[in-house]
Amino acid sequence: MKFKKGMDHKQEFLFAKKPEDFLPEDHLSKAIYEVIRHLNFDKIESKYSKLGQNAYDPKIMVSIIFNGYSVGIRSSRKISKACQERFDFVYLADGQKPSHDRISDFRKDNWGELKSMFKEIVIIGVNLGLAKIGDISTSIDGTKVRANASAKLSKNEDGLKKLLAKTNDEIDKWFEEADKIDVEEDKKYGRYNRCDELPKHLQSKKARKKAIEEAIAKLKKQKESKKEQIKKEKKRDPTQIELKKIEETKINVSDHDAKYMKERCGVIKPNYNAQISVDENEQFIVANDVVGECNDQHQLVPMLQQTKENIGESPNKAKADNGYFPQLEEAKKLFPEVDFYVDDKNRRKDYINFEELKQKYSKLEYANLIKIVSPEGEKEYKKRMYTVKPPFGNIKHNLGYRYFLLRGLDKVKGEFNLMSIAHNLKKIVSFAAKNEINLARALSNIKENIKQTTKIRKSNGLRVAC
Repeated sequence: MKFKKGMDHKQEFLFAKKPEDFLPEDHLSKAIYEVIRHLNFDKIESKYSKLGQNAYDPKIMVSIIFNGYSVGIRSSRKISKACQERFDFVYLADGQKPSHDRISDFRKDNWGELKSMFKEIVIIGVNLGLAKIGDISTSIDGTKVRANASAKLSKNEDGLKKLLAKTNDEIDKWFEEADKIDVEEDKKYGRYNRCDELPKHLQSKKARKKAIEEAIAKLKKQKESKKEQIKKEKKRDPTQIELKKIEETKINVSDHDAKYMKERCGVIKPNYNAQISVDENEQFIVANDVVGECNDQHQLVPMLQQTKENIGESPNKAKADNGYFPQLEEAKKLFPEVDFYVDDKNRRKDYINFEELKQKYSKLEYANLIKIVSPEGEKEYKKRMYTVKPPFGNIKHNLGYRYFLLRGLDKVKGEFNLMSIAHNLKKIVSFAAKNEINLARALSNIKENIKQTTKIRKSNGLRVAC
């Protein structure tokens, strides 16, 4: 039987090939390469010294990190390994093989700059047509993402003190055992012919002790802050019931910023609340954030502020579920130009007593209710479901980011920013393919448009990302 013949694995090329010839024209890594060429690296490059050995080019480091997050690889070790085994990473790394610690350190040292790059990518997307300036309609929502923390290590102050006492006992036990071994080894080998380094199991116990002590100190500050907040807001001292509730405040030893949150399946675990603002046109993320609050009550205004800052103007329409309702009044005062569609829990009732609600609600809240129960308003609000939910589905299901690898709110914010960048990069690629856009040519042609966008941002008093 005859089969098609391919090349011999040891065959040498007679004619030189370019690295990009080994990848399809519409490959994601080629799009990332083109996008990276148009990002601003001045702040990152200013951190490097002219002394010492040459460092890896920041463009290469950002390229392989963006590519990793876009294909579901975020571990620095796996990214480093991919630079040796996968041609898309080899292509972006120019054949270089940065170690996992170099990748990890670069990512850790440049969270702020990577956040600015998200804004630049948003501007690129807007100029490509993924969001239309002057006709932007955003939907805002949040989702719980599991923290890298054990639920068993979330304890109140009494629990932490018991855990600290237990750890101290274990350390004392190990030291007693170590002393006995030292005496025996001194007799056998002599006093100066042994290693005085602490064994690994003892080092880990001492590290745990330090983490518990830090958690206790931070928990005390949180409790004092809660008491001060009650005094400030209610202009009185906390009641016995409030004090009892404050005393039961818990903190996680492994991740102090993670909070117990109820997940969609009803399970309560240490989580973070990830927020996004998504444009209705192409499900393009225009703002992202992570908070430690269990609900969305205080997130409508911050997400609208980020949206305006990133795209250079306020959206025409903003849609959000009932969790954002408490900030509707404040949001309307700050953004009077925005047409809000915020869900109301009374909308789902079989019978709505409009007269009773009119007396209870403010004028704005009542107008919002009337709007979303109308046929046109209901149809408009329903667009939120297929605008903001798919990006979360892509991030959590397709890319597999159901939990964070890093710990601490600042690092988690940076990690979710990379997840949002990954989603947007894939959106840019699919949009270019769908509309038969030559990405390299298009990105070169939008430089002037980006300059105009920058002028708009400056005229609106907004910070400039690029």
